[in-house]
Amino acid sequence: MSITADDLVRIVTDVWRDVLAQEVAPAQEPTAGDLTGCIQITGAFRGAVVVAVPRTVARASAAGMFALADAEIGSDEERDAIGELTNMVGGHVKSMVASPSQLALPAVVPGNDHCLDKSRLQLLAEQAMAAPGGSFLVRVYEDIG
Repeated sequence: MSITADDLVRIVTDVWRDVLAQEVAPAQEPTAGDLTGCIQITGAFRGAVVVAVPRTVARASAAGMFALADAEIGSDEERDAIGELTNMVGGHVKSMVASPSQLALPAVVPGNDHCLDKSRLQLLAEQAMAAPGGSFLVRVYEDIG
């Protein structure tokens, strides 16, 4: 089964609502990413899920996930929140691709989407989403190498 932008809208909307009690919606353009969460899928399907967010979305996500006031949120909480959200989105994507497939541990790096060697990857779907704090981008890649 192929992953579509509509699938990403449904997955991200569910994850943000269920985990953070925050509403998100499709957006036209993402804000520049300050943090990028990446999780690889291996097995019958090989690929990756990437979530690139501005720091404002990372802060709002950490506030919702850990029930913290803004002054209590540091870079560790931002990274932890984006890593966990990337893991959850990746888990939903994994459930839609060929099995058996497994998720690796998520990685969160500074910057926008440079955690992958894209020379062997094909973009399957991408979707910008508007969330509290700004907009962000979700991408799903398949390894074609």
